[in-house]
Amino acid sequence: MLKLIIKILEVFTLDYIPKFPISMRTRLFYIILPLRKYRDKIRMSKPVNQVTYQERVEFAKVSRDGINYSGIKLNEFHPDIEITKMENAKFNTHKLSPKNPKKDAYAIYFHGGGYYSGSVISHKNLLSQITASINMVTYIFEYRLSPEAVFPNAHDDAKEIVTFLDNIEEGKNSIWIGESAGGGLATGLCVDDKFSLRPKKLVLMSPWLDLSDKNKDRNFLKNKDILILLDGMHMMGEYYSGDHDPSNPILSPVFADIKSFPDVLIQVCSNELLYNDAVEFSKKLELINSNHELQVWDDLWHAWQFFPIKEAEDAREKITKFINTESYSSSK
Repeated sequence: MLKLIIKILEVFTLDYIPKFPISMRTRLFYIILPLRKYRDKIRMSKPVNQVTYQERVEFAKVSRDGINYSGIKLNEFHPDIEITKMENAKFNTHKLSPKNPKKDAYAIYFHGGGYYSGSVISHKNLLSQITASINMVTYIFEYRLSPEAVFPNAHDDAKEIVTFLDNIEEGKNSIWIGESAGGGLATGLCVDDKFSLRPKKLVLMSPWLDLSDKNKDRNFLKNKDILILLDGMHMMGEYYSGDHDPSNPILSPVFADIKSFPDVLIQVCSNELLYNDAVEFSKKLELINSNHELQVWDDLWHAWQFFPIKEAEDAREKITKFINTESYSSSK
């Protein structure tokens, strides 16, 4: 009975709330989204050491279907954007093109999903909206996911695709946009001394920059976060880390020794579990006088930019300003 109720509310969340006036949606999502968290708590009823590999795979498959469906339902594909598959790419990669894009720059989107879900399907509609706003060719790629593939597979996949796209767009500036785990993935490339390519600018939306369980402040935020389950996040971090220490700087850039960094915009919500990831990384950037900005929203949820709400539109406007302004300086 409980599962049926949760299913009905899930349909209401994805199929009906987006049809309400935009002024009503934020409040409705804020009321309904905690039930998704409760659903995940039911699905993760076992301790980490008791979950079998096959159970992990089954959980990931259900999650992948869920995020794909969410991405299709929550956002509409922008009518002015053309999407094409890159036939020569090693991994599933798509190019999104505005009608008259800028000629000197392109963007790469690193999708989120906890390193175990997320795809072109789940994020292409959102990305079409971003692409239309920034008016430049944008690429999105899929990387191998946990539990079938663990670190450093996603990191290596990202390096290969970024190199592939750099060769295609030779001589142009690149903008990297990473959301949640994708933010950690993009930042991991930037702190990897063995990888030379860097973006001109980096946009991080609710980035997951600490896969360890060393951040005790998360215990304070675990009941404030209406979307992410703390134990589940730690579980996914352990699964993706595999045999590696989760505090490895490439896995968790908050532990990186940073000497230089691209211009970066970080957006985060003050009551999400990843709030302190953003704050601590921002402090590291301050120490090296890096050009960066931390923008904080209140009373929202993790990766709210993914949702059809006014605050997501506002966040995307700030992203567009950051990307398109040569000398960017503003406050939230």
